[in-house]
Amino acid sequence: MNLNTGLFQQQSLKLVMTKELSQAIALLQYSSLDLTKFLEEQMVENPLIELKTTDYISRSKKPKVSNETYINPIDYLDKKETSLYEHLLKQLSYVKLTNEEKIIAEYIIHSLDSNGYLYFSSDEIASELSVEPEKVEELVTFIQKLEPVGICARNLQECLLLQLQALPERNELAEIIIREHFALFAEKAWKEITKLIDVKLYDIQQVYDFIQTLQPRPGAVFQSNELQYIIPDIEIQVNNQIVSIKLQDSYYPKVSMNLQYYQHFLQEKDTKTKTYLQEKVDQCQWIIKSLEQRKTTLQNVMNEIVNRQLDFFIKGPDYLKPLVMSEIAEALEIHESTVSRAVKDKYVQTPYGVFEMKYFFSRMIPTTGDSDTSATQVKNVLKKLIEGENKQKPLSDQDIVTILKTEHGILVSRRTIAKYRDQLKIPSSSKRKRYGI
Repeated sequence: MNLNTGLFQQQSLKLVMTKELSQAIALLQYSSLDLTKFLEEQMVENPLIELKTTDYISRSKKPKVSNETYINPIDYLDKKETSLYEHLLKQLSYVKLTNEEKIIAEYIIHSLDSNGYLYFSSDEIASELSVEPEKVEELVTFIQKLEPVGICARNLQECLLLQLQALPERNELAEIIIREHFALFAEKAWKEITKLIDVKLYDIQQVYDFIQTLQPRPGAVFQSNELQYIIPDIEIQVNNQIVSIKLQDSYYPKVSMNLQYYQHFLQEKDTKTKTYLQEKVDQCQWIIKSLEQRKTTLQNVMNEIVNRQLDFFIKGPDYLKPLVMSEIAEALEIHESTVSRAVKDKYVQTPYGVFEMKYFFSRMIPTTGDSDTSATQVKNVLKKLIEGENKQKPLSDQDIVTILKTEHGILVSRRTIAKYRDQLKIPSSSKRKRYGI
């Protein structure tokens, strides 16, 4: 051990993410309505912030909404409710954390989706914040202990385990089944489980009934039941097969600095007043800069989406191609999580209706031909097949698998069809059956 005293130079990596940068990341994922609410709150807190608002509800026409989005727009009603993020951040304020831990924790909370799931790995978050992955994982574990129980899980299995582990009286069998045999349990391959852990089918049925009482989407309790008016963030126009992109940023207030107020305080000689004034100036300038950065990011992401989904915008929804967010991130040389936040709760007005930005991302499905198709395309074909079926003899999932292969060259499993049906809110064939006279 070196006990020598003296002055030494040492290089080290420290967390450079500020509170402002953390808020900028949150600002990127705000919808137009959330952004408006945020700016109005900032105006109340900062006397230098001046907003020029527009009556976007009365000015704009209600957009045509595509059937594929399953959303019916209605007039937006402002409802003061605590959001999931506000609920978690409030709990965070009661706990003593270091500045670094607080920044990481807030970043993680803002990375959760509306259901309360965390789909970014600790390595990804650590990379963005320039910290150790172990530190991120430590804060993830901490947030998982907050309310609601099951929050910040990476998948359904972990979400259910967190809820089981939080029970006053632990259900050991349920924990074992969910932790070690979740796939078999979900597929109802219960006989396989009885061979592996020597339990009766009745016991597994009891576990299944109990699991049904848990919450698979912990964050859903904070979601408002009211439909909100959909304000497209981007408008796509097609003229003579030329696609143009226009950001609809006129819907939210324009931010500027109140120079008259600034000049008034600038004459003050009090040090505290000047310090306060400088903080508010910095905050106002940061918001203006962040809004420009948000606009640039949205523009770049949408440009790249259009480049890769050109046939969709020119020919229609039937020409949607497989696309994942990592492809956009790689092309723009940004992080995948940035793309994810950019498309979150954003809508695009197209000649075919209004679509969520995330609609244009769909995983690849193999076919018997030379080119692959997208999961979204498979869902579209699935929906049309069921709409045109004989309701007295509805198609089973296996029938649909066969038709997709023989008539459309699409290779999917029966389990995948069942999953897509569930996502489209289409009941099973037995529940679709209608009886004649």
